[in-house]
Amino acid sequence: MLTVLQMKLIRKISTIFLLLVVGKTMLADEGMWMLNLLHQNIPAMQALGFKLTAEDIYSVNKSSLKDALVQFDDGGCSAELVSPNGLFFTNHHCGVDAVQELSTVNNNLLKDGYWAKSLGEELPAKGKTALILVDITDVTTQVLSGISNSLSNQEYFESINQKMRTIEDSVTATSGYHTIVRSFYNYNEFYMFRYERYLDVRLVGVPPASIGNFGGDVDNWHWPRHTGDFCVFRIYTSPDGKPAPYSPKNIPLKSRNYFKINLQGVKEGDFAMIIGYPGRTHRFATSYEALYNREVVANFKRFVWGEMINAIKNAQKQDPAIKVNYTDKHDYLVNFYQKDVWQAESMIRFNVVERLAAREDSLRAWANSNPFLFSRYVTSLPVIQNYFTTATNNHWEELEGALNALSYYPVDVYKNVNACNDFLSAIIYQGKPYSRLSFKKDLIRLEGKALSKRIPDIFSKYHLYPDVQLYSIAFGALLNNTETFPNLGMLNAIKRVENISTTYPYYVQAFYEHSYFTKPENLKRLIKYPYMDSLLKDPLFILYHNYSALWDSIYPAIRSAMQDYHRAMQLFTKGIREMNPNKLMYPDANSTPRLTYGKVIGYKPADGLYFKPFTTLDGVMEKENPNSDVFMVPSKLRQLWERKDYGRYGANGTMPVCFLTDNDITGGNSGSGVLDAYGNLIGIAFDGNSEAMACDFIYEPEFQRTIVVDIRYVLFIIDKFGESKHIMNELTIL
Repeated sequence: MLTVLQMKLIRKISTIFLLLVVGKTMLADEGMWMLNLLHQNIPAMQALGFKLTAEDIYSVNKSSLKDALVQFDDGGCSAELVSPNGLFFTNHHCGVDAVQELSTVNNNLLKDGYWAKSLGEELPAKGKTALILVDITDVTTQVLSGISNSLSNQEYFESINQKMRTIEDSVTATSGYHTIVRSFYNYNEFYMFRYERYLDVRLVGVPPASIGNFGGDVDNWHWPRHTGDFCVFRIYTSPDGKPAPYSPKNIPLKSRNYFKINLQGVKEGDFAMIIGYPGRTHRFATSYEALYNREVVANFKRFVWGEMINAIKNAQKQDPAIKVNYTDKHDYLVNFYQKDVWQAESMIRFNVVERLAAREDSLRAWANSNPFLFSRYVTSLPVIQNYFTTATNNHWEELEGALNALSYYPVDVYKNVNACNDFLSAIIYQGKPYSRLSFKKDLIRLEGKALSKRIPDIFSKYHLYPDVQLYSIAFGALLNNTETFPNLGMLNAIKRVENISTTYPYYVQAFYEHSYFTKPENLKRLIKYPYMDSLLKDPLFILYHNYSALWDSIYPAIRSAMQDYHRAMQLFTKGIREMNPNKLMYPDANSTPRLTYGKVIGYKPADGLYFKPFTTLDGVMEKENPNSDVFMVPSKLRQLWERKDYGRYGANGTMPVCFLTDNDITGGNSGSGVLDAYGNLIGIAFDGNSEAMACDFIYEPEFQRTIVVDIRYVLFIIDKFGESKHIMNELTIL
């Protein structure tokens, strides 16, 4: 039997070994680096072949690459300007919701693609935004000055958030720029970002889904890949060049800078960098957070989202309109289901929890010699652990996920409720027919008349059958993760029903049948007989307000625990940085502009197997399957392939499609431009690989890869397949 001393020695040796493994992954091409601090990375970048300077990438004194960078849809994706007239490229999957909104069964742009032949044919993408960075400023001192560390956690974060809002509001008011202040290194530093935020974005071109989403969810996150994942939009401004809502009088943006296109192609080992807007990573996370994501978050996605995806797939098979209108919903759920579920599997493969625990052990060992350091930093760990234990025991992930689904996404019925808000408010305010008050205006009648005109729009893309299924799945998750619903009459009554765990789908079906908000004829009946007692008997209306009340009842405890957690993470992160004073450490991604640099390179996913970093159109034809929606090939593309009609975009008798790099990206980077050593566009990033799905927590240099659609394939599709001279004539091709 091992002695206590021997066990301690073994633990120490294991810790040192794991730390060496963690340290080994910190290669030059790991990291999502801030643009305004790139001078610290230039030597490492130049060692890989980079030919520019830090000021060529980020400058406030001259035009630089940052001026061609676009944040699409307020952080949903990245994009890049490619012409002097506001034209930009992004991913097909980033623009698919806009394409879906512009599509009908009889005019299906998703299926057929679209190529505008003139400015007049460019289609407004309602609700889409495009942000272009103006500058970045360190405001850490402004935010933290005057805020005492002795404040309670609630007071501390309220003070910080108020300071951030004050800076945003004052700078926006004085400069006119869209201003965002973000925390970095878990509230240890703060930076301000000023943007031009453009509100008029129009679709210029998109390939059919059989190119832009070739492989679908089967190939998603996998290599080899053969997807032409791109689409083309344009930014419009008012005639004076300022951001403005859509107007037919608006003009194309005059780009301050844009990316030139390198058609020379890439070879293995070439330098490659990506500038974009990565969404969120957890590189400073503890083992407790990693374990929670592996065991709790992934399981919710596996069972609840998995069931939702199957429900949508079944509905899409039955109705062409659902096939069109649920495309974005299906793709979104599949993408993040796969990400979280496969991330859990990757965490096990790469011992992520154990490796992060080793980092915590190193913090303890470093701080042990100094009581001040120990009390300041190591005491944060039990607080962090307690947060995730409490969240697990109280099913916070499951409750928040179910309530979000039921009240926001992917269930749609409450969009219909919200569309009736003015009318419903009038009913509640005037209390027909029992109100004893008299009103100068019959608001119920006026709002009802206005609502009647909007009924076709409200229900134009609403589908009852799949919505019932999605609601039922989310409702089951809510019931199964809550013991009681105190003070919530209807929910509590449902919970007490015998065998409700198996019969709730029948109740949901009945709720939909009797609700005013699920069918046009039902809503028309409420408009004709707008009685408050009838409204208050509508099951979905009552449940909607029950959900809001339920969230209000549990949120204070969640908020309080989160404030304790954030304060502890602030200290833990500060300790990790102080423990490594000579190591460059990049902050976690938070939808702010970042650069990652590396090279074109393949990888070895398993013993005896090596993936080359290139695919070609030949592989598209090898995968073709006319019996599978996601592997159909357009006849025109096949004809171009048969004739080898690749024009200047082919290489050695083949048509390049995709390639791999070892750049460090995550969600939000979709649509980012992939650039060569001189800052020219060589591709568009659109995916990662399944073998390294734990990348939000730990970068794996031997396995983590970025999947890129080759710019030669993009232009081949635009030019030879789409025959879009309207787009091609604007591009600068080297």
